[in-house]
Amino acid sequence: MGRIILCETQPSTTSYIFPNTKIEVFSYEELCYYIYNNIALIAEEYISTRMFNWMEDGLKLPELARDLRKIKEKETSDLTDLCTAILTYKEYYTIPEVKEFIFRMERMKGMTPSQFRKMQADGFLRYHKYLKAVSVYDEILEQYPDIKNTKLLGSIYHNRAVALANNFELKEAMESYLRAFELTQNVGSIYEYLMLMATMKERADVEVLAKYYGVEDMMENLYDAIEDAQEDVVASPIYHRMEKAIFHYKKNNLTDFNKRMDTVIEELKSEFREQTV
Repeated sequence: MGRIILCETQPSTTSYIFPNTKIEVFSYEELCYYIYNNIALIAEEYISTRMFNWMEDGLKLPELARDLRKIKEKETSDLTDLCTAILTYKEYYTIPEVKEFIFRMERMKGMTPSQFRKMQADGFLRYHKYLKAVSVYDEILEQYPDIKNTKLLGSIYHNRAVALANNFELKEAMESYLRAFELTQNVGSIYEYLMLMATMKERADVEVLAKYYGVEDMMENLYDAIEDAQEDVVASPIYHRMEKAIFHYKKNNLTDFNKRMDTVIEELKSEFREQTV
């Protein structure tokens, strides 16, 4: 879930899996944390029979499941009522925090479709669902071509670029970063653009572009960040597995080389599958 969550209730041995992110929660506290921090990714159909059965059988919270079923039966109830009932059942969040949550839920109802979908895409990006995030950003750009809010549009292009870069679609990511900078003049976008450029071009070429965009003072920080990233890669487990595989290849131990490369490929494939939802 991204942080340590202290559980006062009994965790379940089975998980509830949110369909759109494939995030698993095993406890009431984890459920509350996920709902509170992902309001755009929660759909009313998720809080239904499957979740209620999990609460009863796994969490041993039949009263909460019963209360939620009653809320679902009311024609006037909505997603805010269901989420609030969950958050307040064991007081995992304080009353001011729940009020703030309700305010965010109500404010979300007033968003334009493009704003809401962007919020959803950002949620997928936060959970490293890069393919899904890009598809939603692209959907926004296709369905709402006349967005007048340049700050919103620039943020869409910037975050789209982040997702593309993490999926190693570097050329398209650079184009998206550049478009974001053109819209908002946000130096963060041009910094990321130059960062990707630095992975493909000589430093002198990158410095020319930095001067053109008036961000020469970024160059030292940019190359320091690249050096740090290279150190992180060298320290990663998958890098060491690749090194060992190459060692066996050079020794003509092709059986060991193939086994190690199969492991690396399976890990990469597994990471890629986790992006698909």
